[in-house]
Amino acid sequence: MRGNTVIPKLSRRLSIVAGVLVTTPLALVACTAKSDSGAGAVAVTSTDSECSLGATTASTGQVVFNVTNNGSKVTEFYLFGANNRVLGEVENIGPGVTGKLAVDVSDPGQYDTACKPGMVGNGIHQALTITGAKKAKSEVPEDVVQAKGRYLDYVRGQLDGLVAQTTAFTAAVKSGDLNGARAQFARTRTFYERVEPVAESFADLDPAIDMRWDDTEDGKQPFTGFHRIERFLWPPQPSQVGEKGDDITKSDLDNIKTDTKDAIAAEADTLLKNVTALRDEVKKPDFAFEDQSFVKGPQGLVDEIARTKVGGEEDRYSRTDLWDFAANIDGSEALIGELQPMIAAKNQGLTDKITTQFKAVRDAINQYRQGDGYVGYNTVTAAQRKDLSDKIDALSAGLSQVPDLVLGK
Repeated sequence: MRGNTVIPKLSRRLSIVAGVLVTTPLALVACTAKSDSGAGAVAVTSTDSECSLGATTASTGQVVFNVTNNGSKVTEFYLFGANNRVLGEVENIGPGVTGKLAVDVSDPGQYDTACKPGMVGNGIHQALTITGAKKAKSEVPEDVVQAKGRYLDYVRGQLDGLVAQTTAFTAAVKSGDLNGARAQFARTRTFYERVEPVAESFADLDPAIDMRWDDTEDGKQPFTGFHRIERFLWPPQPSQVGEKGDDITKSDLDNIKTDTKDAIAAEADTLLKNVTALRDEVKKPDFAFEDQSFVKGPQGLVDEIARTKVGGEEDRYSRTDLWDFAANIDGSEALIGELQPMIAAKNQGLTDKITTQFKAVRDAINQYRQGDGYVGYNTVTAAQRKDLSDKIDALSAGLSQVPDLVLGK
């Protein structure tokens, strides 16, 4: 339901931390200091309380949004299609900065847009009417279409694993086998973290499954999904309250009184229901995954780490963040593996560079392996986190060249 839509991933606290600890590759790609107001573009002005569209209609074909942030908070802009699917998004637009979003819209009809100042809450929605004749989407090379088909097979396999593992995880939670549940938490999330580019196209399911406390607006929105159960399994302590990315807030600590056995059992049932719905939606024969999302997926997964995880807020209760990092890299490598023949055919040097950068990131993560998992992220020092983020930023820069190369633009 749109009214409950919450897009997670980057909290206000983390945006401050990220600005200190790491650069933000996606922002560098998506945002420019000056507006690109090409012919036919829809100007969007986002403030802390408004989302104004320069036009409420546009024509089928490629629709361009030039989003200017005149507010004091970092903002995002989304275009939604049928069934609340995210057709395109531009994230992390800082105050005074402009972001550009271009989306191929083939069908006329009613669409929805949203600005999200502060990147939390429901966002400020505005309707957009697309007029004109139905148009074919921009031509995509056949080898890209085939690669996307193979990638969706990979995604569907991962989602089968997610449902199976979540079934066991939630059963352990409900039965009171909390040590067993703790042992399964990070392993269960691995399946989800590998396929985030697809999961994030579901504007309702993704936040319901993977939201963080920061996305609740200090409890104004329901806290649901993996991290709600994580908080129950690893109850935070008053000594953990602070302002860093992996600290908890006072409101978060106070809210743990709602983590009763019955409430968490119900949350476990809802989590399993939602991951099953995600799997079933992706398994539908007519499920479509945007071409742009596919070719941008390798960088998107890496940027997930750089923008929203290296500060340690993803798994701040369990400190199992390194599991998620490794899973994001797994998913990015799976995507780039499908695109690699096309990249190599056009730029072998870029292929070699990306391969080397992936190895550097993988080696950086693997140094923290412990048994069949990883050390707690709270034991990774600020200097070590900075070194890891530097390698991730370098990889992101290499991957940013992939979309235009494989699409022949």
